[in-house]
Amino acid sequence: MSLSVLSTDPNPTKEQLAFRNKELKKYENVQYGNDDGIELAWAEKAFAHTQIYFKLICSINCTKLKLTKFDDELYHQFLVSFPRVKIDVIDEEKLKSEGVKRRWRAFCQLFEYHIDDYNFGTLLRLDCKDGYSESNTTLVPRVQFLAIEVARNRQGLNMCHFGSNPNPAVEKKEEKDSGEIEEKESCKDEVEKSEDGCKDEVKESEDGCCKGSEKACSTSATDSA
Repeated sequence: MSLSVLSTDPNPTKEQLAFRNKELKKYENVQYGNDDGIELAWAEKAFAHTQIYFKLICSINCTKLKLTKFDDELYHQFLVSFPRVKIDVIDEEKLKSEGVKRRWRAFCQLFEYHIDDYNFGTLLRLDCKDGYSESNTTLVPRVQFLAIEVARNRQGLNMCHFGSNPNPAVEKKEEKDSGEIEEKESCKDEVEKSEDGCKDEVKESEDGCCKGSEKACSTSATDSA
């Protein structure tokens, strides 16, 4: 598909202009209102997206992963617009600088009418070698996320996750639970051994006392005779 198809509409309607300005303002401020319901709905959708995407790159060869039908155009335009941008580890300060944000706004507009929810706030990993965490994520428009992740996949930067567990926290919890169970079993065995030892000592002590008593009784009877 020609990149000209992805250019912004040369004759947008008033409604399209109003919508675009509203969305761009939302992106520029990176604020999503004070409505708790809207914020919660966004958080749930964004979190679900991170889980689905990370499971994908952990379960299949990411170099063959297709995120949209415009992956080729996204990748080509990304290389043209940001030829020297480092994508394995992203510098968040540079990414959020005014000059870079302006360039990304222009990039996002190219796909405004081609990518659904093109400007939806999406969580992007800063270091592609790590998973999603509070310290390793930043908020970007969906098109920006797609462009960077398509580039990472095509360049094999996400292959380090192939075959790994997408939920290491769950695995660690299971290991911890397993360790606690083993520790409890070990303690139980030690207690049982200790109890058995005590029983043996008590029995030996009782046997000794009985034998001593019998001997004393026998000696006393002999002396009496």
